[in-house]
Amino acid sequence: MGCLSGIVNFILYIVNIVFLIVGILLIVLGSIMLSDLSHFDSAGDGTNTNTIPICVTVLGCLIFVVSFFGCFGIFKQSACMTGAYTSMVFVLFILQLVLTCWVFVNRNAFLGDMSNLVTLLWNSKDYNAMGVLEETFGCCGNTGYANYNANNIAVPGTCCGYLDRQQTCNNPSVYQSRPGCNFKFEQFWDDNMDIIRWSGLGLCIFDLIVFLIAGALTNCMRNQNAGRQGYA
Repeated sequence: MGCLSGIVNFILYIVNIVFLIVGILLIVLGSIMLSDLSHFDSAGDGTNTNTIPICVTVLGCLIFVVSFFGCFGIFKQSACMTGAYTSMVFVLFILQLVLTCWVFVNRNAFLGDMSNLVTLLWNSKDYNAMGVLEETFGCCGNTGYANYNANNIAVPGTCCGYLDRQQTCNNPSVYQSRPGCNFKFEQFWDDNMDIIRWSGLGLCIFDLIVFLIAGALTNCMRNQNAGRQGYA
């Protein structure tokens, strides 16, 4: 293979090594999330809190498998393995494109899902998880501090800006002025929606470029193998 093909081989090999590591990290992250959320109960609507960590784990496994095919195929100069890798990258490109288009078109539906996620956490009655949201976003309860009063629960310290949730919140003017975490979490995604959408589009373009390069390399490997057989 020519010098240019060798350089492209090397670049694509490094890219797949990076994604192989990313896949492993996502698998580990998803497993940790599953372990931490294993005590969550299902909400009344039948949605399970394990959905997100399961999706993260599956995504990590998918990236790992695709990257493995890419690394092995390029390392062994196997046209068969590289061809399989090219096909899988194309499938990833289609899935990524569909998801990105969905986010572009269904902005309100996506934001609604993010809002429902907080409601899911609240209905799960894991108030430690709510405490994390309250510390991060400066909010209180699901829709406001009144959620705690309605459940005969003292307003936690995280609603007053304390790191210790068990600390007494003696300043009503602080937690009463804080919006619900449902609103704040949805607002966070709303404010960053453009970044999410254009990042998704950028990943689609990246997948397309990788697909074209991998396809060219596969064709080059097949021609090289055919040439060797011709000389034999």
